[in-house]
Amino acid sequence: MNDIKETYYGAVFLVFCSAEISTYTTMYAPDRAVVSTKEVARILKWTEYRARKAIKSLVNRGWLERASVGCPAVVSYGEVPELVCDAMPPKNGYAITKKGFKTGLWKSAYQDWCDSMAEWANKD
Repeated sequence: MNDIKETYYGAVFLVFCSAEISTYTTMYAPDRAVVSTKEVARILKWTEYRARKAIKSLVNRGWLERASVGCPAVVSYGEVPELVCDAMPPKNGYAITKKGFKTGLWKSAYQDWCDSMAEWANKD
């Protein structure tokens, strides 16, 4: 029974690991990879309820935290308000915490990615 739960939560955490790895390998990397509940449900072909339940468990473990990335409120440096970043709505969801980066799941996912990049670089 415990292995099923670990696999269940592990699948969700691996979605976040994949998002984190793919975010920082692009030149348009934001501060952090934020994944919404709807995206987790769509990727794993689950209901949103099931995804929320699994995410809540990972939040309680301290592996994920509520996060937002995107354009902040208008910031004024004088009389004319200015936008500090690109004009796009913020993306709300969850992101991996420092504790999450120390888990074996993250380390193995990152190592798999490093191995695949090394394999790709050494192709003849």
